[in-house]
Amino acid sequence: MKQLNGSYLSIGAGENQIPLIRAAKLRGLKVIAVDTNPMAPGLNECDIKILESTHEYRKILHAMSKVPLPYKLLGVGSRSYGKAVFTVSYLAEKFKLRGNPRESTNLFLDKEKCKLTVSKYGIPVPTGVTTAPSVKAKDKKLDVTFPIIAKPKEGSGKKGITVLESETEFKKFTKLKSNESFLLETFTPGDEVTVLGFVISKRFYLISITDKITTGIPEFIEMAHIAPSIHISMAGELKMICQSIVTSTKLKTGPFVAEFKITKNKECILMEAAPEVGGEFLADQLLPNHYGYDYFKDLLSVTIGEKTRPEFLKQSKNGFTHSAIVFTLPGSKQKKMGEMVSFAPKPLESVFFKKQLIETGVSLEKREGNHKRTSVMGINTKQTIPAKDWLETILLRLES
Repeated sequence: MKQLNGSYLSIGAGENQIPLIRAAKLRGLKVIAVDTNPMAPGLNECDIKILESTHEYRKILHAMSKVPLPYKLLGVGSRSYGKAVFTVSYLAEKFKLRGNPRESTNLFLDKEKCKLTVSKYGIPVPTGVTTAPSVKAKDKKLDVTFPIIAKPKEGSGKKGITVLESETEFKKFTKLKSNESFLLETFTPGDEVTVLGFVISKRFYLISITDKITTGIPEFIEMAHIAPSIHISMAGELKMICQSIVTSTKLKTGPFVAEFKITKNKECILMEAAPEVGGEFLADQLLPNHYGYDYFKDLLSVTIGEKTRPEFLKQSKNGFTHSAIVFTLPGSKQKKMGEMVSFAPKPLESVFFKKQLIETGVSLEKREGNHKRTSVMGINTKQTIPAKDWLETILLRLES
């Protein structure tokens, strides 16, 4: 591996950022890390520390002007999401590094604007619902299909999602002043998949397609991600749609993640997309353990401008038929976090990762969406069994 002489700016130094920091250190780069938390674990592995919010891009720029840089700054990147990604774009522009235009990353912060932009390019998206839908002349009923999904225009982690099951609920919701901050869409049935890739010089490179399993209506909490996807045959169409998203939003360089619903008619409906690495332990656990792929090695290369051509992951390593990231939820009457659920793998199975997400003794009340999840495990198998059947056996064992 070619060693580099330079420095790298990491926007964030939390646990999730460590794989990118280590990828930079492995290449010999000096790492400057930004985090508002002086105890952030990634700071211990960095050469220069800037204690500042990852959202305060102007303050970070000012702080960088005071940093002695004997090594040329080669790139800037982040494992975070939302406003931190905008910070990366801002700093990349100011330092003349590779990245996305600020206008592009800002667009993804507003789900409604992003949806309108990509739909103009013919990309299928869920049917939108206005707060003043038409009324049929005969029965005076709303001309909409229920259920309707109301999701915050800004936010992540399935927080704040509201499901409107009836005309009464819809009218009550639309009378609230807060409804203006929500995007209303008809429910789209189908299998869910997550697409990971990179954008390099405005071109989209597909890396992986994995299946996403959720709790469904009303919370849509993500319970598992499985590799490989049962919809691997849709790779060509998904790649083409992602390229259209990249073109329509004018992305240039960086990570990319998108979520789709695949209907019974094999139509790919875009649910969400972002110029981010994405979470759910896909890049740092699922891909390396199932495919043997080092995502962050390529992420570093992309953000510093090295020539790299990521390839679509097809073959598992070590003969695994399936690998999964599986989450647990608290019991219906559980109010505080207890000890992490134990799991005994069967023959041909192995556990490659486990983590308690909520500390023991912490209250579980008032938690929303994915923040309700208590623990996570990575499991793979060499069994010849349909993926969903295998996952069902895992969930049953976790409940027992």
